[in-house]
Amino acid sequence: MKFEFRLERLKDLKKSFEDTARIELGIKSKQRQLVEDEIKGISNKIDAFSTEFIKEVKDTISITKLLSMIEYNNYLNDQLSQLRLELQERLQEEEIARQNYLKAKSEKDILQKLKDKRLNEFKVQEKRADIKKLDEIARLNHHPREENYE
Repeated sequence: MKFEFRLERLKDLKKSFEDTARIELGIKSKQRQLVEDEIKGISNKIDAFSTEFIKEVKDTISITKLLSMIEYNNYLNDQLSQLRLELQERLQEEEIARQNYLKAKSEKDILQKLKDKRLNEFKVQEKRADIKKLDEIARLNHHPREENYE
């Protein structure tokens, strides 16, 4: 007799959902990492600009150049603020994707455990049936039939 798990198709579907959720989590993590990298780049630009700005201020500088440098500094800070907001959004999206993945994994794992339990029960039943057959064979071989004594 062959073991058949009636919920195999559902388990496969849950596995597919888990795989999709895992891929989505990977995408969200990558998007978050890209935003973090952009933040690092802008922060480095701001640091470099601050150093240059301090150097320029020590020397004589025209008002026009000073205003353009201040404007550029404000631009970089605005960029940084926007990227930090985007990072917060990406972190939230990543957390939602992580929760979806964990839920899908949990559902698939529950079905896998149910399948394993049913398989073990099936094996126990098979073993009992085999033992019963062997006991019957042994009983028949051990006790001669009464037909031979008549």
